[in-house]
Amino acid sequence: GVGGVSQSATKAVLGSVLASIVSTCISVVIGLFSAIGISRYGNGNKSTPLVILSGRMFPPAAIAVPFVIMFSTLNLIDSYSGLIAIYVAVTLPFSTWMLKSFVDDLPREIEEAAMLDGRSRIVAHLTVTIPLIKGGLFATTMFVFILNWSEFMFALVLSYSNISTIPVQLAKYVTATAGTLYGVQAALAVLAMIPLVIVGYFIQSHLARGMTFGAIKQ
Repeated sequence: GVGGVSQSATKAVLGSVLASIVSTCISVVIGLFSAIGISRYGNGNKSTPLVILSGRMFPPAAIAVPFVIMFSTLNLIDSYSGLIAIYVAVTLPFSTWMLKSFVDDLPREIEEAAMLDGRSRIVAHLTVTIPLIKGGLFATTMFVFILNWSEFMFALVLSYSNISTIPVQLAKYVTATAGTLYGVQAALAVLAMIPLVIVGYFIQSHLARGMTFGAIKQ
């Protein structure tokens, strides 16, 4: 009935909000400290960031099945914990790559000056490095949120009855023939686009900068 359809749509919206926000926060926090570690304490191997980013080069369909098998063993199928975990796994390479480019642009001398004032390395990064790259941190967070909000493949293979997201619910409505579903489908589609348009507007100036950082640096 219409009530059941409304409940399904509401569940999909809440599921997308929960999974996208939580996984984005986790991915960016881990990516931030990974980026600082690679940029400031790496061994100088320029291929390391590219190796990390290669995790994004695999087609989702190619790694979906192994994740399903692994998550079945861990009882994470059809759970938000599993969905968040896989969202973090697939976006972490990108968050690390983007944040590293912003950390690389920050002179090391600023952090060294803070340590000369008696601050430890970790305190220097927390009080100097992170505040100075807050623009890049915001842009990275928003871009990772876009990836998670619009993700479809993993949400489809991991969700059955307990969890749902907007892209998955929209796919279910596409095959529906009942006229009462068209309005809900249209509303969900508009709702799915609104965050993407807003976020895209705010990060458009940062996006090209983050994607091209390091391209011409030696």
